[in-house]
Amino acid sequence: MSTQDATAAPRQTSRGEAVAKRIEDRIAEQNLPSGHRLGTKESLRREFDVAVATLNESIRLLLSRGTISVRPGVNGGIFVASPPALVRLGRKMLELSGDSVSVSDCLVVRDTLEPLIAHEAMRHRTAADIADMRRLAQAMASDGLDTAGYLAANWALHRRIAEITPNQILRHTYISLLEFVESRLKGVTPDEPARVNTDGPRVHRDLVEAIAGTDAARLTRVLDAHAALTVARGRTA
Repeated sequence: MSTQDATAAPRQTSRGEAVAKRIEDRIAEQNLPSGHRLGTKESLRREFDVAVATLNESIRLLLSRGTISVRPGVNGGIFVASPPALVRLGRKMLELSGDSVSVSDCLVVRDTLEPLIAHEAMRHRTAADIADMRRLAQAMASDGLDTAGYLAANWALHRRIAEITPNQILRHTYISLLEFVESRLKGVTPDEPARVNTDGPRVHRDLVEAIAGTDAARLTRVLDAHAALTVARGRTA
């Protein structure tokens, strides 16, 4: 991978997530029914003025969340899906007010699920998963990240790790908790350089390499270090 490609990848992922969010917002705001045709890949790519790879990332995210379905053929395209119950549960969590569900309560449950997510990722990861995780871990060490940027890179890595497990209940529960926390903290994090030094990126690189390996005891040790980092940094690691 060239230096240009390596530096472009995190930005592409961020744009893919942004486009996915805009499509989800459209579906919600217009109350589009299941089966409604959103367009073709090419028409959506032109509409949002993004690269093919960026739109593909958006589609991957939306498919994993059960938001859309893709149908081939002349009359095919991208359609609003009827999300499964687990996806609807995740969306319901995001609709709850801050008074009903606290961020700290969500983080307690998320932290409890973290070891299970990581060990599942070790068992099921592919070469492509490892490459993605390494890229996202590297993004956390990028120069000039402010606090919001660091947290976004952190959440992107943890979301990607969670996507590996074939256990749908575990995956959707964890990602729903993560998205709830992310939705509550976005816009309220200080716009200042992130004081991460080397601890945060180092621990997350160690986490990725442990998942990429086969030593369960090593992964447990890294998870202990990650838990300590989480406490030290106010439970956002």
